[in-house]
Amino acid sequence: MTGETSIARRVLTASFVVVLVGAAALLVRGQVPCDVLAAQPACQVALQPGPIEDTLGLITVSGTEVFPPPGGTLHLTTVAVQDDLGLTGWFGARTSPTVEVVPREQIYPPGFDRDEVAEINAAAMRDSQLVATIVALESLGYELHPDGALVVGVQADAVTDELEVDDVIVAIDDVPVRESTEVVDAIRARSVGDQVSLQVRDVSGTRTVEVVLGRNPDDPEVPYVGVLLTTDLDLPIGIEVDAGAIGGPSAGLVFALSLLELLEPEDLIDGRIIAGTGTLARDGAVGGVGGVPQKVAGASAPVDGSDPAEVFLVPRDNLDEARAAAVAADVLLVPVGTLDEALAALEALREGRDPADSLLLAAS
Repeated sequence: MTGETSIARRVLTASFVVVLVGAAALLVRGQVPCDVLAAQPACQVALQPGPIEDTLGLITVSGTEVFPPPGGTLHLTTVAVQDDLGLTGWFGARTSPTVEVVPREQIYPPGFDRDEVAEINAAAMRDSQLVATIVALESLGYELHPDGALVVGVQADAVTDELEVDDVIVAIDDVPVRESTEVVDAIRARSVGDQVSLQVRDVSGTRTVEVVLGRNPDDPEVPYVGVLLTTDLDLPIGIEVDAGAIGGPSAGLVFALSLLELLEPEDLIDGRIIAGTGTLARDGAVGGVGGVPQKVAGASAPVDGSDPAEVFLVPRDNLDEARAAAVAADVLLVPVGTLDEALAALEALREGRDPADSLLLAAS
């Protein structure tokens, strides 16, 4: 009996090991549905510090005099997304002080493939550049004349097939609109299922497109059309931005500061290495963004081996997240809520003063 019991135990143990190994293999391959077990490698991605870019070097201005600074940089910061983690990568990400593991659907919403997400992020980047350009130029006294909301992308789940890239929405229910933000605000003020008349301009003239507002895939209570927009505008000077594959709206603040640095005779950064993040609204408000701990960490230890940032401009809404970042070198965190606050912070630094509400984040 003892021998039989021992054999039975060994068989049971071996079977248990096989079950564990088989279950682990299913988890790694993502064969367990995410709605059954969300905390598995296939259902999560890792957010880690991405490259930083000197925005001053990405912008080309023509048609007016420019004043490149003699030294210093203005860096936009990024987050790298590591997908297809595997079990080893998942454990490594979980134990890294500069990496955050998040649900995959937070980056790739259900119903959107990687190409569609990349298209959305590219459109958001273009729009953030344009908003930054408008805000910066108007602050310098330029008169601008936006002329509607330009369609730059149409999603596969759009509520109509009558809108095309390069169409310009000029009115909603006969109310004129001049900028893309006005269209977004007007749609959000309505309800799912409402019928809306869009007056649209194209190369052949103006037409009316009737749409019934659908449900936003990210929030079913929010009305949705399914097109990507930016503002249609002829600029008084030539401004080109080469951001490469970087997407999303979070560089708006840094784009505006970089334009002002190039177009104003005064050297705003005064030779400093400054990094930052934050969306920029039409009224100059700086909005919160994602991935702030990774961006601060990346600015303190650039992957290209360049010098770390001395100052990091962070949206006020993200200050607590920034303070929790694991940095490789000391960095001065400067919270800002508007473009004017960011400019005031740079002025304080030039004058040898600490910017308002700033704090030193020590290397960990």
